[in-house]
Amino acid sequence: MAVNVFPEDYDLISFFEVEPEVLDTDVPWFYNTITFQKQYADELLYCTFSPAYGDLDLTLVSNQKAKLILSLHNIEAIQILKESKSEHLKVAFHRDTLLKDFLLTLKPQVSIIWGTTYEVD
Repeated sequence: MAVNVFPEDYDLISFFEVEPEVLDTDVPWFYNTITFQKQYADELLYCTFSPAYGDLDLTLVSNQKAKLILSLHNIEAIQILKESKSEHLKVAFHRDTLLKDFLLTLKPQVSIIWGTTYEVD
């Protein structure tokens, strides 16, 4: 299932503060795999979007070893939320998955908020 809401390129570049790596420049961006690589002092975050498939892969590497690997699927929407002192990447899943929203914050350090339980209406 494809992502129905996806940020503009400039919003993602502003959030990650780096240019993305695009695997195939001959196809429209939505059908591409887009990877952002964010460097911290001793950590490296890889964030790969596949909007046409509704997927997002995150890998956090610390001292050249994978510290965290997350593969998110069945994504409905990805948005950049800008608040007065912070920015978040919000991932919302299709309703039929009953998963809570996922929030990624990059400043001042990588932070992830995500519930592993779900609420039934």
